[in-house]
Amino acid sequence: MTIRLTLAALAMLTIVPTAQAQVFHDLPGVVTTEEHEAEDRVTCEPRYVPPPENSSRQIWGHTVYDCVRGGVMITGRGQPLSRERSLRGLD
Repeated sequence: MTIRLTLAALAMLTIVPTAQAQVFHDLPGVVTTEEHEAEDRVTCEPRYVPPPENSSRQIWGHTVYDCVRGGVMITGRGQPLSRERSLRGLD
């Protein structure tokens, strides 16, 4: 009798309730994993700035980097640091 009760109890414990997961659509601020990774992605393009034509001094042209991260564009003369250097605190 106790073996039957034990087997019945084990059978009841092994049955997993199959509840449906709740799915929410169009919640504000909720993005997919791909969208979140795309926001953190930094894309940089070098651009050459020629010297001014009407300059009395001899000024050389220079290269600037146009970087976009999360919709924000930043332009600078220095080459952007790598993500690995940033994570190590070598900024």
